[in-house]
Amino acid sequence: MSLSEIIATDQLRSRPRKRAGNAPLRSMPRVAPQDGVTLRDALRARCEEALLRCSAQSAGISIFDNNDLDELTWAATAGALAPYEGRRFPRSNSPCGLCFSYRSTQLFVQPHQYFHWMAENNVHINEALVTPLIGQFGAFYGTIWVMSHDDLDIHFNLDDADTLADLSRGLASTIRLNDIGPDPDGRPV
Repeated sequence: MSLSEIIATDQLRSRPRKRAGNAPLRSMPRVAPQDGVTLRDALRARCEEALLRCSAQSAGISIFDNNDLDELTWAATAGALAPYEGRRFPRSNSPCGLCFSYRSTQLFVQPHQYFHWMAENNVHINEALVTPLIGQFGAFYGTIWVMSHDDLDIHFNLDDADTLADLSRGLASTIRLNDIGPDPDGRPV
């Protein structure tokens, strides 16, 4: 399978919007971090919101490692891929890395057929929608993403891309200000 076969970003424009039926989700209040809440918990709350608002099966926030330019950490995850939270994966050979290269939201169809590390780690994906986390002066911190796995009726559209763009606002600054790194046990935050 070639890279051009898994990148389906152009399909977003032709897919019907679904917002008319989701007005209550659009007006949902943003989950705000409370005092004493860890950065990981705040990021996880944003993932839970993405999961709900996009009707996805998994959601996550990937953070690029400052010490290893070719790795990223799934800093927060929700849904089917929640057990992978804290795991490190290759940046250059991933949907997140491609999102970084294009510097825009990307839609992928069955990316596990192209990125062999996904299949090797039992990460099977029907669709993945990935949005960059871009901070001040264009600095790139990572991505926020949603995925579908075994439900073939889930197809992301421009409404979902708008939702991820909305959820991404301020995340790069939050991550930079909190200097994500290993927690006291040595695990990435």
